[in-house]
Formats: sequence, C-alpha cells, structure tokens
Amino acid sequence: MAENESKFTKNIRLNRPQDVRRMIAKVINILLKEGEMTIDKARTIATLSNTALKSMELGDLAERMNKIEQIFDNQEYH
Repeated sequence: MAENESKFTKNIRLNRPQDVRRMIAKVINILLKEGEMTIDKARTIATLSNTALKSMELGDLAERMNKIEQIFDNQEYH
C-alpha cells in the first residue's frame, strides 16, 4: 500500500472533466491491482466507473455547447 499512497501525496487539481476522469482511472487501477476482488471493492469500482461515464458525457455536452455558442456568436457579428 505504501507504493500506492505515494501516488496521492500531491495535491490533485480537478479543473476539467478530463482531470476527474484521469483521477478516477488511477483509483480504479489501484483498486484492481490490490489484493483479491471483494463485493465492496467491486461496488466502489462500479460507482467510480459510473462517475467517469457521467464526466465523459458532461465533457462532451460542454464541448458541443461551446461549439454552438461560437456559431451563434459568429452569426451575430455578420
């Protein structure tokens, strides 16, 4: 566990959906590598996976909204 603890001693910045996904992926990988699979560990991984999926969806929606806003902004000036 000491090896994994050192990976999380730094402050983690979560400014973008990609940052959240990256952090969740690290935690999931640590859980998968540690010991045997338990019901609690499987539930935690499932919850984190669902959170990562939601983050992806929100990131995609934000990107699409930004593109739409840019189109409207460009049309207002013409």
